[in-house]
Amino acid sequence: MEDVEYSVPRMWADHHVPIVRQALLGIPGVEDVYASSAWKTVRITYDPNRVNPDTLEKALADAGYPVGVELELPTYPEQTKDNAMWYTVAGRMTETNLADLKMSGDHRKY
Repeated sequence: MEDVEYSVPRMWADHHVPIVRQALLGIPGVEDVYASSAWKTVRITYDPNRVNPDTLEKALADAGYPVGVELELPTYPEQTKDNAMWYTVAGRMTETNLADLKMSGDHRKY
């Protein structure tokens, strides 16, 4: 058995872990998969006589988690002053209603 560890930045949350495990554990020769969304790594224990690292990387890429490829965040649209309400309305002000404060108990006063 051999181990290989990959950096998978697109695995950024826990719900990605079972998807990655399922994609890899279905490959003949893969014995164990440790996937961590916290560290964004996948460690695979495999039989080198039955599967090779290229196949493992391809399986990750096919599942949507290419090795070493960073997550692309969307960019904000460019702002244009088009007289929309958010450009013309004055800043919002909030004021604490004292009746709410009295009803909420001592823990809200501090």
